[in-house]
Amino acid sequence: MKISQSLAQEIAEKVMMVIPYNVNIMDEVGLIIGSGENDRIGTYHHGAIKAIERGAIECVYSSEGFSKPGVNIPIHFNNKIIGVIGISGEPSIVEPFAELVRVTAELLINQELLFKERRVKEQMKEEFLYQWVFRVDEYDEAFINNGEAIGILVKIPRKAILVKGSMLKEPYLQDQEYVFKLNQNRTLFIVPTGSDLLKRLETAISQENTIIGIGNSHIHVAKSIQEAKRAIEIAAKMSLPITICDYEELKFIDYLAHKDIPLNEMSDFFKQMDENAKGQELIETLICYIKNNGDINSISKELHIHRNSLAYRLQRIEVLTNKNPKKFMDLFQLFTGYILYKMQ
Repeated sequence: MKISQSLAQEIAEKVMMVIPYNVNIMDEVGLIIGSGENDRIGTYHHGAIKAIERGAIECVYSSEGFSKPGVNIPIHFNNKIIGVIGISGEPSIVEPFAELVRVTAELLINQELLFKERRVKEQMKEEFLYQWVFRVDEYDEAFINNGEAIGILVKIPRKAILVKGSMLKEPYLQDQEYVFKLNQNRTLFIVPTGSDLLKRLETAISQENTIIGIGNSHIHVAKSIQEAKRAIEIAAKMSLPITICDYEELKFIDYLAHKDIPLNEMSDFFKQMDENAKGQELIETLICYIKNNGDINSISKELHIHRNSLAYRLQRIEVLTNKNPKKFMDLFQLFTGYILYKMQ
């Protein structure tokens, strides 16, 4: 640790606000780098050099070259002398101030070091976030270790929340939640799967002309970010009257536009249902529902069941798939999943 000239001058000025004597700050070789007397900066202080050599307080009783009467006390950091603080004046008068001034100087130096360390860590975090957000490749061990070194656990599932529009304020972030400014109009949040950040965003965003995209949960963050962006794009192109665009709910539209996107959930559901009698019963009910355009009386008559039984079966389908057959888009997805299953 070296004392910078700016920090030395700051220490000298702060101490001189408290005591009525000139203060000099010398570096580890006795060169004056901060002083209440500007013309002394850049000159060697012989009293300070002696204090460094002895490792103890040095009193000067008469002027010696550039040195004036006063006391010089070493400044320690990690058990090493990194400089000397000198107080000009009659030693018997200024010596009582010496220890107090030394402690003040060391506190200021420690404060500066902590600030620098915090600033370096924040810079490292910003650089890592940039790499994390735009990294397409899978995470290797070196990347994972770099994240852990600054407290970021990259191996836990996360989702991206992208805010497009103006932010009134930045919501407070909890552990393992991070924010990254993509541009002036887009703010990206990377949060663990179970985060309630969306609730905190309610008071942080402008309700007008603001839209939020939410990606699915992934270990690889870039994938979730692309989904959040895609959710906003789909909502805009389809003119959907929604503010919160969840990719999980819009993925079906993305599948229709890009056949390379897997849509296994629905077809897998029908495969599992077809393996037992109760499941086959639900499939039969759904197909009958589609064939009869949702007419409850016609469906009940064809299946030879009561309306209440039909309502129960439709409710079971919704519970198992998270898709409500009475909603057109959900029914469309269910039917598409059935077609995919039958055609495989």
